[in-house]
Amino acid sequence: MNNPVVIGVVIAYFVLMFAIGAWANTKMKSAKEFLVAGQSLGFFVMAIASFSSIQSGWGMVGGTGQTYSWGLQALIAVGLFAPFGFAAAWFLLGSRLNWIGKKHSVYSVPDLIRVRFQDRTSHATMSVAVFIASIAYMTAQVTSIGVIISLLLGTSVATSAWIGSLVVAAYTMAGGMLAAVWTDLIQGVLMVVMSVGLFFFAVQVAGGWVPMLGTISSTSAELLAIDGVQSPTYIFAFGLLIFVGAVGQPQLLTKFLMLRDMTQLKWGAAVAGIAYAVTTLFSVGIGLATRSMTITGDAPELENIDDTAIWFLDSVTHPIVGGIALTGLLAAIMSSASSFITIGASSMMRDLPGAFGIRVVREVLWSRVSTLTLVVLSVLLTLFLSQVVFLLGALGWAAFAAAIVGPVVMSIYWERATATAATVTVVFAILGNMIISSLAARDVISVPTYMQVGGISLLVSIVLFYVVSLMTSNRHPDATLAFLYGGPVARTDGSLAATSPAASTERPDHV
Repeated sequence: MNNPVVIGVVIAYFVLMFAIGAWANTKMKSAKEFLVAGQSLGFFVMAIASFSSIQSGWGMVGGTGQTYSWGLQALIAVGLFAPFGFAAAWFLLGSRLNWIGKKHSVYSVPDLIRVRFQDRTSHATMSVAVFIASIAYMTAQVTSIGVIISLLLGTSVATSAWIGSLVVAAYTMAGGMLAAVWTDLIQGVLMVVMSVGLFFFAVQVAGGWVPMLGTISSTSAELLAIDGVQSPTYIFAFGLLIFVGAVGQPQLLTKFLMLRDMTQLKWGAAVAGIAYAVTTLFSVGIGLATRSMTITGDAPELENIDDTAIWFLDSVTHPIVGGIALTGLLAAIMSSASSFITIGASSMMRDLPGAFGIRVVREVLWSRVSTLTLVVLSVLLTLFLSQVVFLLGALGWAAFAAAIVGPVVMSIYWERATATAATVTVVFAILGNMIISSLAARDVISVPTYMQVGGISLLVSIVLFYVVSLMTSNRHPDATLAFLYGGPVARTDGSLAATSPAASTERPDHV
């Protein structure tokens, strides 16, 4: 693209992100600010940050490509179920997690496991799982970042992936989750405005809504059918994965730990769900318009469906409009990446050592080191894998959902839930998803087209957690719902001596 105006917009955007990171760095007193934004968020900031951290490169780049390939089935599989998943998460988890977080100084999903089960093994297992799944989810973001920056700057995709990832790492290392949340707010608003404008523009370019659908129907009617490209069982499993899996996404769950006043939770679900639904217009408009243009000969048959949004913005829109839109797309990707970087870094730096009774003294410093480590590993894994963005994102989503829905969501309601069941379920969720996906990516095995591995693994993990809980029992006397909601405040240094007074998290570790 190499348009001076576009390059100027990109540079201005990067400078704004760095400025927010620098501002957040001045507020950095302890791990509380770095990991949960000081538990100081209002509902609007929290709601927009929640949706923008989920609507990412997977949803906008991958979702557009999947709409181009699947048609309306992609909208059903993702766009229809995700907003309801937001609502379910808010009403099932919001007030409970906010209460637990403030009572027990919980800053992460592994922290929830620590307080609920008072067990080192399940705590350590969840810490490792969150770190691995964060890297898996980050691969989708890194892939998208590489494609977009390569188009904007003319560098190779691999080089662009490194550039974009290190930019995100820089402002996240400076300001942690506090920086991530406030950049998410700006990025989320930008995504909503961009999605609405480009939806109407794309439909107009394709000749209007009805003519566009008529063109698609004339040669590819299956793209407009519920049982079209993919089998109904596949779409059902995918929809189930998106709906149920939404309550198992740590980038959403940790936002509940950051809210200043839980009485504002009732408004958050509507704001986040509506904002997410609006941004799906981006994928629907550009995906269907590009498919219609391909049929009429106004667009080439795309070899890589991930190129759908990029091709449209580069070839159909005015260079300046396209460049600004690509910057907005980059914002969507970075909003999700920054949250996962912080979540993954926390699991490696704070949660895993804490599970073994090791107290990290300079938490903010080591959080920054962990942040850089996670980013480097994510880029390296991205260059190794060759799957499309949508499937990479689905891999991370499925891994989180299968690992968290049982051990966290079910356990805060069900007294009978056990630490052993949590450990077994987490191991199954991570190994099952990772092994099958990696082998399939290398053509070592082939997965039947009517199966959606993520949705099936989620169902199996829930059943597994239930069955193992019935067969086992907890060892620690405080592994009860009574302690979780009404017992003494737990310590925050990884110790399981939860009846002691709360330890302060304020340390002179600002570097």
